[in-house]
Amino acid sequence: MANMDHFKEKASEAAVSAAKVAKYVAFVSKKRLAIVSEQDKIRRAYAKLGKVYYKDYVTDEEPDEAEYKPLCDAITASFSRINDMKEELAAAKAEYNGEVVDEEPTEEEFIKELPEALPEEASEENAE
Repeated sequence: MANMDHFKEKASEAAVSAAKVAKYVAFVSKKRLAIVSEQDKIRRAYAKLGKVYYKDYVTDEEPDEAEYKPLCDAITASFSRINDMKEELAAAKAEYNGEVVDEEPTEEEFIKELPEALPEEASEENAE
């Protein structure tokens, strides 16, 4: 009987542990997907910003803040949301295992990656 109770206790502990892991993995996946979505919004805003700048350059117009400001504000807001989500991820990781691992790229690292991503988007938009 004692062995059966011990077995039930171990099975219960394993189920609780599995539920904790599943909850953590779902949370991390959701946040990482949201971060990727925000990074995509930033790439699109940079592309639009470049188009507006190029239009002003080609037509020799003075830059109009009304065109630039919403795009710049959207980029800033996306970076802010990304940083908030990174903090949530770090807190969840620390709560789960007591250490922070596998950090997302910083804003500067992300910006360095952008020039490589933008030409692909421009060619996709031209194809449409």
